Parts: sequence; structure tokens; C-alpha cells
Amino acid sequence: MSQVLIVGAGRLGKGFLGETFFNAGWKIGFLDNDPRVTEELQRTGTFTVKVHSADDIINNTISGYNVFDCDDNHSCMDFFLNTDVVCLPLYPSDFEEAASYLAPCFEEQMKKNPTKKMTLICLTNKNHIIEKIKGYFLNNLSSEAAKAWFKENVAFRDSIVRRSTDAPTNYSTDLVTTAVASLLIQSPVYNPIDDVQWLELRDNIEMLKDIKVFTINGPHAATAYMGYLRGMKTIPEASADPIVGNKVNEIHDLIVKAVMEEYPITREELKDLEYLPKAKNEIPDSIRRVAYDPIRKLGKQDRLIGTALLCQKHGIDFEPLAYAIACAFSYDDPSDLNAVKLQKEIQENGLASTVTKVTGLPQDHPIAATILRFSNNLKQELNV
Repeated sequence: MSQVLIVGAGRLGKGFLGETFFNAGWKIGFLDNDPRVTEELQRTGTFTVKVHSADDIINNTISGYNVFDCDDNHSCMDFFLNTDVVCLPLYPSDFEEAASYLAPCFEEQMKKNPTKKMTLICLTNKNHIIEKIKGYFLNNLSSEAAKAWFKENVAFRDSIVRRSTDAPTNYSTDLVTTAVASLLIQSPVYNPIDDVQWLELRDNIEMLKDIKVFTINGPHAATAYMGYLRGMKTIPEASADPIVGNKVNEIHDLIVKAVMEEYPITREELKDLEYLPKAKNEIPDSIRRVAYDPIRKLGKQDRLIGTALLCQKHGIDFEPLAYAIACAFSYDDPSDLNAVKLQKEIQENGLASTVTKVTGLPQDHPIAATILRFSNNLKQELNV
């Protein structure tokens, strides 16, 4: 039986990876550093995932999994040594800690079974960081021999996440997910995964990931931040709003135009990365989930600033995107720690300084200046 270790047992770890590998008959292990997450999984012994596919809605119960804390004794070690694939559905800030914890496991694998091949798959929307993440793993290995073994025997791969998965909390054991598009994984891998539905090998992952983050996540984030200021709770609600919907449609068309100018891709090829198919009784994705962590999502190469810079580069109107970015800087959900942190930064140092700090754009940059201009009249323009 093939075996997978899922490092990060939150929404995506359980709702997508756990459910998907369970259906394929793989042996599953979850590793998490949050005791609340592991305690809930151990207490219930099962978790449920409501899967919305294009044609049906299926309620799946996942059981028979193994759960491990990030304890000092590495209780996951025996499981790890028999693992074929390691999946890391983590936020970018969590990879360094994961690499530090897993390094002794890889070193033990080298000692016990030096010819064993493994595949490690990173699941994060942030692009152009895979070499940095790989560096975390290599730097935590204690010898040159271990580093050489890792490079030779571990296929370290990036991926493109195209799955919406949600739950009330990270430790919830009742989840909902859409199943309409595959996880695109950088090829080649060292372990066969063709028996697992919703996993698909692709070339040119870095380019495709840029395109996906820009064309799907960009308009999605714009919908969330504008919808939040309009007092809405879900993405469908915001999309149906005439003010938000019209602005987001305009943003989408500008992004597609910029992407076609920037990348060697045809309009037909782009369709696969431009929209996700509709799921039956589609999950009303929450604005809270899509807007979460505005500091990360306002990064220079991310879904909003990155697309605005791409538009500017090719002489395409970036003002609609600057408007959405201004909304993001007004996002103040008290349950989102980084939204609170962002608002505190604005209060203490002013909006102009914060825009520069978060986006990396100087205050006199045309996009930064446009963000500041729009910020003065947001509520009036959104009729709130």
C-alpha cells in the first residue's frame, strides 16, 4: 500500500489531500504542530468532507489515518520511513519550521534505506519561492553527505492549488470542498501517483502558477476585499452585487490582456487557468477565507500588486486593480491577525508608508500613488 504523510492537517490538508488520498486507498498520516488540530483528529477518529463536484455532491467519511504531533521524540519517524510522498499544504511562513522538524527524518531515511526514493510536494499559492523552501531543507541537514542524498533521492516539487476547501476553523473535522480541477504538480516525480484522482503532472509549473495566481486569485481577492467593505459575507454574494461584480469583471479582462502580452500562451490554453468549472450547489466561499492574510496577498509578486505591475509594464490600465488594492488596505476583520497588524501599521505610520512597506513600491510609484488617491474616497464610491 502506498503511503503519504501530510504535513499540516488544516483545511486543505484534511479536506483535499486527506480525502483524495483516502479515496485512492493510500495509508495516510497527518503531522501538525497545533495540539488543537491533532487532538481533534485523534478524539474523533474520523472527519467528514462534503465534496461538491461538477455533477454531484458526495459526503465522505475519512478514517484509519495516523496522527502525529511535532514532538521532540519524532513520533512520526516510523511512519515517515515507510512514506512514499510527503505533502506540505502550508503557508509560506511555515515551511522553514517544517524543514527543521523533518530534517532528522530525512537523515534517518538515508541511514536506514539509502536507495529509497521519495517525492515532496509543496502546496502554496506563493510563487517563485520553491528554491528558497528547498534551501530550508538542505540547510537543516547536518552533513554534506545528507544534502547530496537529499538532492539525489527526494523529488522536491512545486504545485498549483485549484481547490477551494473551507471549515469554521483549522481544527474542524467537518469540511467542505470543491472537486472540479486537479492539483497541478511539477514533473517528474519519483513515486507513482497516477492512481490518485485530482493529481496531474505538468511542465512549466512556475509560469503556469503565475498565470493561475493572476487570473484566478487576482479577481477572487478583489471580490473579497470590495465585498467586505460592502458588508458582505460570501464571494457569491459579492460577485452578484452590481458595483463589485462590474469592477471585478473589468479587472479580470485587464489581467487576461496583460497575461497574454507577458507569457507564451494562447487564448485557448489560458482558459484552463482562467476559470474553475462550476460545482454542483457550489460552496458559498467565505470572504473571510479569500481575504485572509492581506499582508501576504499584497506582496509585490502576488495576486494584486503583481497583476497591477504587469498591466503597467504592458501599457494597460491598472487603475481598477489599484482600486481593489486600496480596498485591501482597508480590510480590518478583527478575527484576521494580519489584518489587525496591517491596520495598526497604518494607524502608527500612515497609509503611504505602509503601502511602501507592504508592497515594496516607492511612494512616488504610479501604482502606489493611485492606491493612495483611491483610498480617500472608497466609502463614497462603494456607497457604504
